Amino acid sequence: MSKETANKIVDKMLAEDKFSEWLGIEKILVEEGHCILKMKIRDEMVNGFGISHGGIAFSFADSALAFASNAYGRLSVALECSISFAIAVKVGDELTCEAKELSLTNKTATYHIEIVNQKNEKVAFFKGTVYRTSKNWELDGTDIKSLQIYESKEVDSDKNINQPISSHKEAKKSNLSSEENFVYPDLSYQIIGCAYEVYNQLGAGHKESIYQNAMMKTFEKHNIANKKEIYYSVKLDGQTIGKNYLDFLVDDKIIVELKSLARFSKAHFDQVLNYLKVTNLKLALLINFSNTQVMIKRVINFNSNL
Repeated sequence: MSKETANKIVDKMLAEDKFSEWLGIEKILVEEGHCILKMKIRDEMVNGFGISHGGIAFSFADSALAFASNAYGRLSVALECSISFAIAVKVGDELTCEAKELSLTNKTATYHIEIVNQKNEKVAFFKGTVYRTSKNWELDGTDIKSLQIYESKEVDSDKNINQPISSHKEAKKSNLSSEENFVYPDLSYQIIGCAYEVYNQLGAGHKESIYQNAMMKTFEKHNIANKKEIYYSVKLDGQTIGKNYLDFLVDDKIIVELKSLARFSKAHFDQVLNYLKVTNLKLALLINFSNTQVMIKRVINFNSNL
């Protein structure tokens, strides 16, 4: 795809992206798998500590991820993202964000994104993986629209990118197909988007119950069907000895378990694996609102017959 077409796609995206417009993002370069953006930190972007809110840098990098990946002409959406902050950003700082492609397959693409300030100091590091849908951006005169053009059954050649974790044994399987790696991709994307929306607004440091209530409100806002705190019985020799509660069951398909901790542990994966085993569901999303970022892991039940 030509640079001209790639830029027309990104211009269309920017025109419909009110938040990027509010950020004041300036497009410097757009080409397939590569994007450079600029913006300036304003008074209304700082938090109670007088420094730029972490969600600003995240959203800035997320825009670069979107533009670089969609510049190929395939409609691509974020699947998993993380960010690390190097130094504080203050009012008046001029930031430059550059997205570079690390890998590209038929189903996914992964990008490394760096944000630097006007002194060329590295401010933040962002890594994002996108799901490349079966829709193409198509030019219709001067307008751009997205159309369904094909359904690909190609096996994903890159097994290391966003491989779901089920257990140490299962994670080592080398014959996972793209279908297994991307169970319910569109619904997963919606759920992950809600998690980032919550974190961008609330930030870090809240109790798990706060994030749970915020996720419920955000699901409702986006008309995502969900059930909160669904329980199942724990039995021994056929007798109920207790109950376990799922944080959310989304669209009767995906278990969503929330945490608010420094990091994941093996116990957390064991927990959701047990949920999947008992419910016979295929996929769970383990979401951690940590002190620095939203951490998301996809956990698959390979024994599910759904």
